[in-house]
This record gives sequence, structure tokens and C-alpha cells, in this order.
Amino acid sequence: MSFYPQPYKYQCGPFALKYALVMLGRFESENQIGIKAGSTWWYGTDEIGLAKAAKFYNCKMKYFRREKPDDAIKALIEQLKNGYPCILSVDNWEHWLTVVNYQQRKFIVTDSSLDKVITIYTPNQLLKRWKYYDEDDDEISYDGYAIIPQYKVTTKAKFTLEQARFVMDSRNQKLSNKWDSYFNDLIAICHPRHANATHLISFRDFLRRYEKVLVKQVANWHGTPTLRELKKVLSNFQFMADVYDLVIHADEQKKALIDLSSILMMYACGKYGMDEIY
Repeated sequence: MSFYPQPYKYQCGPFALKYALVMLGRFESENQIGIKAGSTWWYGTDEIGLAKAAKFYNCKMKYFRREKPDDAIKALIEQLKNGYPCILSVDNWEHWLTVVNYQQRKFIVTDSSLDKVITIYTPNQLLKRWKYYDEDDDEISYDGYAIIPQYKVTTKAKFTLEQARFVMDSRNQKLSNKWDSYFNDLIAICHPRHANATHLISFRDFLRRYEKVLVKQVANWHGTPTLRELKKVLSNFQFMADVYDLVIHADEQKKALIDLSSILMMYACGKYGMDEIY
């Protein structure tokens, strides 16, 4: 349930909806989405099936269609500014992909047909794939669906270009493959930021205070993991906190220290094993 390519061509629809839901802080299996959408290897997934699956996960698929490329880009940007990830039919209605953000005149896209899944397109690059030509009616159109949650979203992911490039880097493949695991562990430690909340500490500031003691203590106790690899785990948590804007309540710092030290020790024992000590 993270950022990895689709194993079969017909699964692009469930993957596209899955990545839209991930942006809304919800993690669902592409296999279950495919069942709800009625995906098949001989037919794939159509917009009706995707709408049924979206409805099951309490989301609405809002259809938008434009005939002119400039109008299509404007409509897409408008939906993204409203906070809605958008699923587009591309490659002449042969494939689905998800657009998750627009920044500095570039679109951040998740495309399950690609090895790295997350990619960056200019408007012209996106339009080339988005354009649909109907030979029967001799018409051109650009078709998309905004995924609008019908529930109160507690936290949304918002990728910047810098963050998208970070996840695209092969050195961060473990983070992209374990995205939901990192998020689920982090949300047990942190909270979504609320406008009226006070006495909050950013995860970045928390690590600035406590990272050194955390990694040193776990490395010394276990004896095998290096400080560098333990720092990488904490760095991945920090990245997730930045993407979803998660913070720590000031009165929960001790709990956060206990939780993170437990996670780091479980990481060390899971990777390297450990003999009984008592």
C-alpha cells in the first residue's frame, strides 16, 4: 500500500485511486480497490468502476472535461488548489494516473506504470499524454476526475517539488515502499496541526533536541546498527511529518521519546536479530 509500480497492466485504475487516497491520509490495498471497482485483466477498470470504489471509500469522483488544452490545465489546477488529487485518463483512455500537486508550473504525478511511480511533468508533457482524440466524432478532449472526500480529512499529504524528487531518488526506495508503515507509526506519535492548537513542537525541532541521544542509546544497547542508519530511519519519519504536517504536543514529548526509541530498537532487532539478555 505504498509507492511501487503496478505488477499488471490492467491494475492502473486501482493504483491511481489508491495514490489519490494516500494523499488524503487513507491507505487502502489496490487489490481491494480492484475488487470494489470490478477490475479484470481482459477489460481493466472503467470510470464507472472507479466511481463505485471511490464511493465505497467515502469519496466522490467529480468529472471535468475540457476541449482546449489551456482550459484543461486551468481546470486541473483549480481542483488541485482545492486540495483534491485528480485521476486523469491518459494515453488515449488506455491508462489512469494521478496528479497530486502543482508547483512552480510543474505537476507532481503518480504513475503506476513507471518504475519510480512519482514523476514531474510540465504542462505540455502532461497534455501530450492527456489528450484524447475521438476518431468517430473528430473531437479532442481532456478528461479527469477530482477525488473529493465526503468525510473530515484529518491530514493531507502535500508534495513539494523538492519532496517529490526526494522520494524519486533510488536511495529512498525503502521509504516509498514502506510509506504506509511509516505513516501509521508516525500518526501514533504525532498529531495533525490545527489552527487553534497551542504548545506544539515540529518533528524537526523535536529531532534537533533528541536525535543524538536516541540513536546513540539504541546503537550502544544493540551494538550492531550504525548511527548513520538509525539517523536515516528518523530522517524518513521527519520527511513524513513534513509532507503531512504532523506535530508533537509539548506535553507528549516523553511519550514520543519512548515510542521512537522502541521503534528504533525493533528496527535493529528485526534487521540484525538479538540474543536473549535476561
